[in-house]
Amino acid sequence: EACSLVAVRIATGRRHQIRSHASHVGSPLVCDSRYANRATFSCDRAWCRRNFLHRYRLALRDARGAARELLEPLPGDLLGPLRRLAARDGASAHALREWLRGAGAKDWEQCAVL
Repeated sequence: EACSLVAVRIATGRRHQIRSHASHVGSPLVCDSRYANRATFSCDRAWCRRNFLHRYRLALRDARGAARELLEPLPGDLLGPLRRLAARDGASAHALREWLRGAGAKDWEQCAVL
């Protein structure tokens, strides 16, 4: 089954916002026991032990109004499952290599808008 590695930018951060929206458009997150159907969850669980959701970047303004940005590469328990995926084309292969080496999406302008 095909998977997509997606960078999502949200403004409000409402509870389950990413998970519920992804499921609503027919693409629940990998290993999402709440929003995926049982068959999909069981299949996902065989190769990924937890919900494949990670906050890679957090941008905010501190109490003084200065812009702050925190980056956190994918943890090992998500890198393992990511290594099992095969890219479908050259652009996908490049993006996959970047995430696997810990680079991720450096700038929102690098991400396609859907």
